Amino acid sequence: MHLKLIISIILATSALASLHAQTLKFADPVKLGAAVNTEAEEVSPLLTHDGQSLYFVRALYSENIGGKYAGMDIWMSQRQSDGTWSKASNNIGMLNNKDNNAVLGIKSDDQVLYLLNTYNNQRGIAFTKKHNAKWTSPEVIEVPGISREDFVGFYMSPDYDVLLISMRRGGNDNEDLFVSEKNNKGDWSAPVNLGTTINTEGFEISPFLSDDKKRLYFASNGHGGLGDADIYVSERLYESWTVWSKPKNLGPTINSSAFDAYFSISDDSTVMFSSNRDGKMSDIYESKILGEIKNSQLALKESLIEEARNILADLRNEGSQREHFIEFDGDATQIPDRQKNKLTAVIKDLNYQRYSRINLLSFANTNLSEQVHRQRLDKIVNYLKLSGINEDKINVTSSGKMSVNESGELEGGKQGVLIIISNPPK
Repeated sequence: MHLKLIISIILATSALASLHAQTLKFADPVKLGAAVNTEAEEVSPLLTHDGQSLYFVRALYSENIGGKYAGMDIWMSQRQSDGTWSKASNNIGMLNNKDNNAVLGIKSDDQVLYLLNTYNNQRGIAFTKKHNAKWTSPEVIEVPGISREDFVGFYMSPDYDVLLISMRRGGNDNEDLFVSEKNNKGDWSAPVNLGTTINTEGFEISPFLSDDKKRLYFASNGHGGLGDADIYVSERLYESWTVWSKPKNLGPTINSSAFDAYFSISDDSTVMFSSNRDGKMSDIYESKILGEIKNSQLALKESLIEEARNILADLRNEGSQREHFIEFDGDATQIPDRQKNKLTAVIKDLNYQRYSRINLLSFANTNLSEQVHRQRLDKIVNYLKLSGINEDKINVTSSGKMSVNESGELEGGKQGVLIIISNPPK
């Protein structure tokens, strides 16, 4: 059954509304002085949680271990009493060698650093602990599914339970973002793709996760933007790592027409990022979150409608597509038995025809709670997964209120989940 989609959409998901109802306001960025920035490449700045130490990576520099054309080194600078930064040093024990070295995360007590593991001819991550004011010899953290041949970048959460990964996978020439989680036994899961809302045909790099694990900051050249690469933020929805709000550009105060990436926020709302807006090589810039700009309800409604319009336009522009509507009853969250035959037909469609992705949208012409929308979407996702459908291809785009036929209502007052199957462009 073909459902004519009328562009009279009001998204009702509270998480989406929360993200769009507030926009971060930043102070004008300041390029750090010569104590930190040089004629070489400075990237990947991370502040300790007390805000007093800055770790970053310097590449193509003659004073790196092994010289200018060896690997990149970890450098560290201390904040002075007047707010300036001390002359950076790479003399930090056993953490630097002739290979590529970087700090990927800092534990919340500042006593553990997570590192790019280049200490034992393996690819992945390691950690070091502070003991008697010195860093111990790095130890390997085993994470399955990371190939030495893939280009990988990481961010480890301060709680040491979520690892974000930027790497090539599945024949893609550019990096995508993945996640690995640590279970109760201390084992890390194989990387899971964050999905097509985040990942594009361009590159997605330098992930950073807010401490509450609700906001993802990353750099990409695949979402449009102001220049080479811009920094974006997206909100994690339904406690899922594959369901995200549409990435929002941080705007011209942070982004430029050049390369902007490696964004991070410290506990006191100090922002650090790298940019080559002032030359060929990237330098480190500092800013501050001044607050959040609250949008009016009218402006919020207009932005949500515009986003919904863009989402549907994007879905319909990706080659040909097929649509299926799975009807639910009242405020029920269980898939009705009469609809399971239709889902079986969807599974056959997916198994016998090529498809590039599956988008799920939960709609109703009455107000339903976010929990009901989420549970309905979860039921459909689990049904598809248990039927052998690749989870990486499933994208939960939105939930909310929508009319789908010529009269401006769901047919016969129907409500449920719309499944849009996008074919690869010919």
